[in-house]
Amino acid sequence: MSTLDEREAFLAMSEFLWRYAQRAGDDLITLLGDTEIEADGGPTDPAAWDDWLACVRDVKTGRPLRQPQDS
Repeated sequence: MSTLDEREAFLAMSEFLWRYAQRAGDDLITLLGDTEIEADGGPTDPAAWDDWLACVRDVKTGRPLRQPQDS
C-alpha cells in the first residue's frame, strides 16, 4: 500500500473526481454511492476502487495528470 502525503492525497482525490465526472457526469449522489465502503470492507463499486488506485498510482509515479485550469 502506498502512503500519500497531504498534497499527493489532494491531487489523487482531485484527479479521481475529474475522471469520474468525465466518465459518469456530475451526479454527486451516484459518486457517493459508488465510493461507499461495505460492511465487508469492500467498495460498493469495485470499478471506483480500481479508478482510485489508478489515480494514486499516477500521483505516486509522477505520471502527468490533467492540466491545471487557468483562473
